[in-house]
Amino acid sequence: MKKINPVLQYFLKIISMLRTNIRDYGMYIALVVIFGVFSIITGGLFLGPVNFTNLLNQTAYVAVLAVGMTLVIVTRQIDLSVGFLGAFLGAYIVVEVENAGASVGLALITALIITIVIGFIKGFLVAKVRVPSFVVTLAGMFIFKGMLLLKTNSTTIPATHEFFRIIGVNYLSSYQVGPFNLLALILGFLVIITLAVMSILRYRHDKKVGIKGNDLSMVISKLVFLTIIIGFITYTLAAYRGVSYLIFITIIVVIVYHFLTTKTVLGRRIYAVGGNPDAAELSGISVQRIIIFVFISMGVLTMIAGLMYVSMLRTANPNYGISWELYAIAATYIGGTSANGGVGKVINSFVGAIVIMSIQNGMKLAGFPSNIEPVVLGAVLLLAVIFDIYTRNVRSIDLVGVHYAKVKYNEEFALARNNYLEAKKALKVVDKEDNLKVLELEFELMKAQGQYNQIKDRIRSSKEEEFVNGV
Repeated sequence: MKKINPVLQYFLKIISMLRTNIRDYGMYIALVVIFGVFSIITGGLFLGPVNFTNLLNQTAYVAVLAVGMTLVIVTRQIDLSVGFLGAFLGAYIVVEVENAGASVGLALITALIITIVIGFIKGFLVAKVRVPSFVVTLAGMFIFKGMLLLKTNSTTIPATHEFFRIIGVNYLSSYQVGPFNLLALILGFLVIITLAVMSILRYRHDKKVGIKGNDLSMVISKLVFLTIIIGFITYTLAAYRGVSYLIFITIIVVIVYHFLTTKTVLGRRIYAVGGNPDAAELSGISVQRIIIFVFISMGVLTMIAGLMYVSMLRTANPNYGISWELYAIAATYIGGTSANGGVGKVINSFVGAIVIMSIQNGMKLAGFPSNIEPVVLGAVLLLAVIFDIYTRNVRSIDLVGVHYAKVKYNEEFALARNNYLEAKKALKVVDKEDNLKVLELEFELMKAQGQYNQIKDRIRSSKEEEFVNGV
């Protein structure tokens, strides 16, 4: 058998990887399309350093909420109260510091205790009392809206303390090297080096223990793609003012929760509970404790998001919190988290938050009427859920193996296909009154179709290694 052209082989592997992992890569493709469209419409202004940095700053609080919401939805629950809870906690900190004269540390600790207690109560009602999470958090939405109005006394309260200015406005470093922020360049370089080292070590480990994963060309391709993306983000941030505290806090939250969900026993148990609660309980996992932890975690991240928002706008306002939970839920679904539970990634939800805020930002920058924005966001969310449904059971494919199989089984496939088509044709023209002949031809069609489908499945499931020794 003739060996496949190396260039064709490479592109077939790329397409195979994308098709097999379309659920993970779909939103990245969508994000690239969104960036490209708005960049063209705005004449490059959308991806300019100033606007792109502001976009990431505006995305920060939604991304933090989406990270927490990922765990909630993975465990088959929902939290509708995070919007007004976040606004209330942010207002609580501002009021305590600005009006009550409390120290920032005391206000933060008190707010943290409050949100942990609230998270425990919500988790207890859902897990122990078995009140549906929709009802518990819907009630919480009304309660926290009232608490927000009481705490702010229905007035806007300025956040003038230096702490809020640092969190909401400041950047980690202002040291410049020419037109670029030095710290942003250093952090971007370190991220790229870290990814390269981790990718190489993972590849060597998998090869050493015999795990069949991506070959070296795919590892390098992924690394090149990520390097381009990180390089662009690094350049954009460095060309403006560097890394803000809002972006830095968001990155830390994403890293911590990515590690929690992928590298710890607790993370595996969270996904086990979401995948099959009954089986998880039988295997010794306390489903109730996991659900309580998830709601407490959501509460802590809600407090962080609320603090980020009031710091960014430098005020506490009774009208804050509206639709925060909708943006967080939408970002989570757009990021590929399944409504059926058990499936979802923190990093993907972070990207989902960027998708939502990019649409908002791009439409405003391009001058679209504000009335159209909810329509577009709703359509994107609906498409994301439909995409999730249709990609839920995507089978892996090796197009290089398929190519070899098509060559090897070409004659057999052509014969089976021809027999199938002939059987269909014969059945179509037979005299319908001749019942015996119809039954005979239906049997022949079923037999031919079975042989045709069998060889198609054989080709579809072929792997490259099955043909390597013969090439």
